[in-house]
Amino acid sequence: MNELSGSKQDEQMEEILDLLESMEQEAAQKDAIIRQKDSEIQTLQGQLNESLNLCEKLNNENKAENVQALQSDLMQTRELLQREKEKRKRADSIAEECRDKLQRTEEEKQYALMHQKKIEIPIEKPVLYERCRNCDRKTYQKAKEQYEHQRNDLEKKYKAKTVRFDAMIVALWWYAIVTTVFAAVCSKTVKGDFITFISAIWKTACRFGQSVLFIGQYVAQISERISNEMAAVIVYWLLLIIVVAGLAGGAGVFLVIIGKKVIKMYQKNCRDVVSIAVAVTSMAIVVYFGDLIKSVIKCNLPVALLLVQVVYVGIRVYVRGCKRVRGYY
Repeated sequence: MNELSGSKQDEQMEEILDLLESMEQEAAQKDAIIRQKDSEIQTLQGQLNESLNLCEKLNNENKAENVQALQSDLMQTRELLQREKEKRKRADSIAEECRDKLQRTEEEKQYALMHQKKIEIPIEKPVLYERCRNCDRKTYQKAKEQYEHQRNDLEKKYKAKTVRFDAMIVALWWYAIVTTVFAAVCSKTVKGDFITFISAIWKTACRFGQSVLFIGQYVAQISERISNEMAAVIVYWLLLIIVVAGLAGGAGVFLVIIGKKVIKMYQKNCRDVVSIAVAVTSMAIVVYFGDLIKSVIKCNLPVALLLVQVVYVGIRVYVRGCKRVRGYY
């Protein structure tokens, strides 16, 4: 019953809308007729004014015959004007009737919209790329299998090409690094600076170990206050081991923490092909132009290489931080 009432209301609404459209068309036609009549009245008024001017001229010239002819013309024009006015009044009345009908239909439409009953009709959502259950799905299943087969083949080809491309890139970078390292080994300047750099690191480590051992021995001298020789020796070696192990372990933990932070920062901001290119390029420049660099700047080449990497990483971290602040990441 609700569906029948809803369909009847829809039919009534369609009839009302058709009536509205017809009334609007009639009103538009009437407006066009009124405009046409107004233009005709204006032209007749212009003719009347011209005839009046001619009458005045003829009266001034005392021509009775022309005056009578003009008076007859004036009477005709007045009759025409009277007729046009009556037609205009009729058109205005018709237009008012049309407007009243439009207003009534609008009110009926609003009333129908306000008092109509809303009926919810459940609609089944169609599944993508599927037809109804009663239809034959063999064609669909066949097309789907063919599509899946083509897709799997393309994915396999794409993966194979990407693997080959990555392998080629790794081989090229490995070749560049190996040739650069071999050139560095053959270069006396680079080899000497590298040995000096390693020896400086080793000397620093030895000095640190000596300092730790000295501190441990200094702290272990507390055992001399013990009167028992055996207890003094045990306390001496225990204090020495504890102090040396603590300082060495603390230094090692500190270096491990710093190294992890540096590696994490490098992976977060500089883990890409650009960083590898910068590293290999700077190494090649240092290896092949080491003598020229040494003649201009008196510095150790490995130290210069590390400084270049530090500056590069600092620039990348600064740029990535600026982009992150501006919302690019």
